[in-house]
Amino acid sequence: MRKIILFLLFLSVASGGEVRHFFDNVGYCTEASQIEVIVNAATQAEKQLLIKGSKKGFFAVISPHDDHMYAGRVYIHAIPRVASAKTVVIFSVTHGNVRRAINDPHGVIIFDDYNYWKGPYSPVKVNTNLRKFLEHQLKKEDYIISRKAHDLEHAAEAMIPFLQYYNRNVKILSIMVTRMSWWKMRELSSRLAEAIHRYMKENGLKPGKDIAFIISTDATHYGPDFNYQPFGLDEAAHSKATAQDRELGRKFLSGRLTETKIRLFADRVWGERIPWCGIYSVPFGLLTVLNLAKLEGKKLQGIALRYGDSYTFGVLPVFNKGIGITAPFSLKHWVGYWAIGYRLK
Repeated sequence: MRKIILFLLFLSVASGGEVRHFFDNVGYCTEASQIEVIVNAATQAEKQLLIKGSKKGFFAVISPHDDHMYAGRVYIHAIPRVASAKTVVIFSVTHGNVRRAINDPHGVIIFDDYNYWKGPYSPVKVNTNLRKFLEHQLKKEDYIISRKAHDLEHAAEAMIPFLQYYNRNVKILSIMVTRMSWWKMRELSSRLAEAIHRYMKENGLKPGKDIAFIISTDATHYGPDFNYQPFGLDEAAHSKATAQDRELGRKFLSGRLTETKIRLFADRVWGERIPWCGIYSVPFGLLTVLNLAKLEGKKLQGIALRYGDSYTFGVLPVFNKGIGITAPFSLKHWVGYWAIGYRLK
């Protein structure tokens, strides 16, 4: 009888308002069979490029959040390196449609209040203990709680099918990053890192094993649809723009990570209006994990794992599975993707 009652309670939670449901059920996998075929196709396409050796020991990764058929080849270089952690914190973008819907808050991070997020295998548990701890540790002006914001934002949900593919028991915590000045970002990321570090110490958690981080971003969005075409719209323009993306990833986000390099990245993409989705999530997330590394008495080393773009890749050959694409790909409309991993040294 007890098992029946618990099962009914689980069903009531999993089917009710406590589960954050999929927002994008076209570009992202929502069924186990879909993510399995995407991972298999991506692995086959990348088999010559996947880095050999252990995937363990990574504390954080940068990962794209574009359609799985486009960016699947880059996701598989990033997500497996943190998916074995018991809890994965996802720093995500707050896209324009979300900002407009929630009156465009600045200078805050955004938590949800769900207990579960829907996944392709089963509901994914939110680490509500960590979330509650952070809410109590941070200043009230540091964050807002908005179910609506998380309902409308796809930059975190893109990770869920891959995370759950590699780890059926993974817990998550989604943190949306809003627009903020460098000085606010520096101050808030420091407080957040201190709070997470305190939680880790109080609960005996090990970085990488018990808690890891994903920073969600797509790289350059190129073409008239994005009001960004400084190099033109031909093959030469594509080469110049992807070279710029590669430079940003390798020069500022890879190697020994420092606050200066993160600041230079922010100054560059903000000042030149280079349309990465993560112009706030990337520097904020990196500052947070860098501060955590310092609190652990460690340094943070970035490893460039894979770069690609939707024009070069096209779509993975996965058809008749209920997965699609939500935008075109051509020289007039393409998106770049970076996978970068971070180890504590």
